[in-house]
Amino acid sequence: MIIIDDALITDAKQYISSLLTTELSKNCVFHTKAHTLDVVANAEIIGKYCKLEENSLNVLRMCALFHDVGYVDAYDDHEIFSAERAKTYLNSKNIDPEIISQVEAAILSTKTPQNPKDRISRILCDADLMNLTFDDYFEQIDLMRKEWEKVGKAKLDSHEFHLSSLEFFQSHQYHSEYGKKVLQPKKEQTELKIRNKVLLTNK
Repeated sequence: MIIIDDALITDAKQYISSLLTTELSKNCVFHTKAHTLDVVANAEIIGKYCKLEENSLNVLRMCALFHDVGYVDAYDDHEIFSAERAKTYLNSKNIDPEIISQVEAAILSTKTPQNPKDRISRILCDADLMNLTFDDYFEQIDLMRKEWEKVGKAKLDSHEFHLSSLEFFQSHQYHSEYGKKVLQPKKEQTELKIRNKVLLTNK
């Protein structure tokens, strides 16, 4: 059985970074290489908090590296393409099939509405949306709004986008221990800031 080790993580990071730099559409101004690397860092924080052992942490890191690479292939249902690229890459490295299936399942679970079934999937989902708690949330989310317009998904002004965001915040929940204890209170603070912006705009 071949597992995911540190050397493979390094190789995968180089592969993903190159792919996103050279092949990702310029319309993707939010889902960039930087976003992927942020999610990897977020996953590390949550995984260590949740006391994942090293082999599981490496599986989680691999999931995070590949979770958005499918944007190279398509915008809608990119998770399917992300999972397929992860499977192809890991098969080429002769990784144990059970681990590959675990990676695929975690990546697919990030599709909105998120539906994680295991611990690694729960952590990956929370790492992907940890930005809901960040101080620069509004700067980041405006990039998402612009990305939606560029790819033809939706054309919303800031007020309309904030209203849409509030609906998302109400439907979303964190899944991991870290998400529920640490991220949820911070997310509620962000939601309050969004509500204040909406109220100011309505005046």
